[in-house]
Amino acid sequence: MKSKGFATGIWVFGACPDRFCPRGYKEDVPLEKALDAIASVPDLKGVMMHYPGPINEDTAEKVKRELDARGLALASCDVDLFGDPVFALGSLMSEREGVRRRAIELAKRAMDMAEYFGAEVMNLWPGQDGFDYPFQIDYRAQWDLLIEALREIASHNPRVKLSLEYKLREPRTHSTISNAGVALFLAREVNLPNVGVTIDLGHSYNCKESPGNVVALLDRFGKLFALHLNDNFRDWDDDLAVGTVHFFENLEFLYYLYHSNYEGWLGLDIFPYREDGKVACQVSIENITMMLSMVEKIDVATLRAYQKEADALGAFRYIRSLL
Repeated sequence: MKSKGFATGIWVFGACPDRFCPRGYKEDVPLEKALDAIASVPDLKGVMMHYPGPINEDTAEKVKRELDARGLALASCDVDLFGDPVFALGSLMSEREGVRRRAIELAKRAMDMAEYFGAEVMNLWPGQDGFDYPFQIDYRAQWDLLIEALREIASHNPRVKLSLEYKLREPRTHSTISNAGVALFLAREVNLPNVGVTIDLGHSYNCKESPGNVVALLDRFGKLFALHLNDNFRDWDDDLAVGTVHFFENLEFLYYLYHSNYEGWLGLDIFPYREDGKVACQVSIENITMMLSMVEKIDVATLRAYQKEADALGAFRYIRSLL
């Protein structure tokens, strides 16, 4: 791994609303104030933002100027295909051609915006593409629509990586890109070198995946393009501070990441509803840094000796001895 360092979503320093408190638990601060808070956190050097808000053609020059003034970089441009009610019944998979075309064009412009800012990745999470009831959609037609859309978007700007973020559910009861296997299938089916996968650590836990195993799988095919790091209790996308729940699984995840070919950002995708955003980022960075220091102490040959015998408890004792 040769990471670019730590980045955070701009939303970490926003109002943090949920469906019970839609106005948010905090004051919604202007962009400049949020960037000031991010720049004040040691080791935070990247910011993840969405297109068309807060980044769009009208704001791009100002946002770039504000980032530069604070020594920050745009880590990724994430296209918002989930926050507009026009996409309530689907975006890239909509059988309403006007709606689908709108989603595709938004994604293309997000690719161009990523390039303008010097970000290598346009992250795409099609949160409204899926279904809620049996017989609601034609699965066969929808797979074709999705693959065609992704191929068109990726071909639009081959200089930018298109990274597919998967999630089991929410806002739909069933998301189409629901797990790492589906995301990898799509990346390979589109068959373009700039299409890969984003691992959202919490989404992986929701899927009952082993995130370390997912890293190994995606790295095998050269398709690990981006990371969203957080934690949860597996039954919901809680977006808690990294490393606060799943210690050993997070450690294993970082072990495989450390030995992977990943060269992107370590992006914090947390949602501190009731906590201070700066502290939540600091704790996440401290936990990741501490775990990476442990990973560096793991002797690969020693661990492999236990793994070759599938000796789970021997491996656990060895890892525990490094604490």
